[in-house]
Order: sequence, then structure tokens, then C-alpha cells
Amino acid sequence: MTGRASVREALRAATRETHQRLHRHAGLSAAARGAIGLDDYRQLLMRLYGFHLAFEDAHASAMQKLGLLTNSRAELIALDLAALGIMRFDVCRLPRCAALREPSSEACALGALYVVEGSSLGGALIATALAPIVGDARRFFLGGPSGREVWPSLLARVETLAPGVQQARAIDAAVETFRIFEEWMFDWRAAPSCLDRLAVSSGSEN
Repeated sequence: MTGRASVREALRAATRETHQRLHRHAGLSAAARGAIGLDDYRQLLMRLYGFHLAFEDAHASAMQKLGLLTNSRAELIALDLAALGIMRFDVCRLPRCAALREPSSEACALGALYVVEGSSLGGALIATALAPIVGDARRFFLGGPSGREVWPSLLARVETLAPGVQQARAIDAAVETFRIFEEWMFDWRAAPSCLDRLAVSSGSEN
């Protein structure tokens, strides 16, 4: 193993167990298999929105300083939800993940970004599986045009972290980000009030 690959490999090893558990997450795995119903897909997107909006808010300053600005995944989810009949007004009222905090250092920001940017790499395969079910409402999984451009730049920055404290902070931040995401996604079927209103509205029209 070369020195330049060591930080990435350390991050991958530290987060492997959580990553593998998330592959078995009921909603994410159903989406990946193209076996998710529309109601569950809405629930999944709404929960993902609450995480990604909070993450983007917390990391906006760090991403700007690092020069690693990418498409807003929260905005892509909002567009998908709109295509599925959920109004922007209701999307804006969805619960947000309160556990995410602004990173305390560049190393922490890079570790957290490694998790979020890396998680999007398999999105194209999920988007393909979803096409027959949700049509165009899969922008989040397709990703924006800048997503794949950011990943190599992020990896290059990760490999500049000095051994010792900097690398340890990046690894701790990656593990913590994955932990927060896993806990946030656990209760993904908890229906927000906007779905209740949609159900009432749909019922009143019949």
C-alpha cells in the first residue's frame, strides 16, 4: 500500500461495518432492488432530505473554504418530492437531523464529506433500478453534474492530511457521520404531517 492511498483505506476500513449495515437498510435496499412502493419511496426521500439539508447547512462554510462545492442533494430531493406530489411548502417543514454540527477543523470536514460524497457513487445503479417505478423522480440518486468531479478532488485533499492527529480526526468524523446517518434513517417510515394532509386531500377528491 502506498502512502497516498493510506488515508482513504483507513477511512474505508473504519466505516466498513456501518456501510455494510446500511446496504441492508429496508428502504435503501428496496430502492436498490427496484422493489420499493411509491409511499415508501416518498418516506425514504423525506428522511434523506432531513439529513442532507442539515448536513449542507452545517458544512457550507467548510465546503466553500475547501473549494469542494457540489450540487445540493437536498434540493435534488425536493425536486423529486415535488414530482411525487409533495409541495415545497410541506418539504420545507420536514424534520431535520439535529445531531449534525459544524466541523471543528478541516480534517473533520474532510472525514464527513468522504462519507456523504462517497455514498452517492452508487446512486446511478439505484436510479436505474428505480426508473420503472418513479420515472424522473430520481434526481437525488442520479446526482448532479458536479458530483463526480468533486470526488477525485476530495480524495486528493484527504491524502494531504498529516499522520497522527489530522488523520485521526478525519476518521473519527467519518465514523460519527455514518453513525448519525444510520440512527437518523432508522425511523424512516415515521410519516410527517404533510403525508397525512396529502392522504386526506386525495381521499376528499374521490
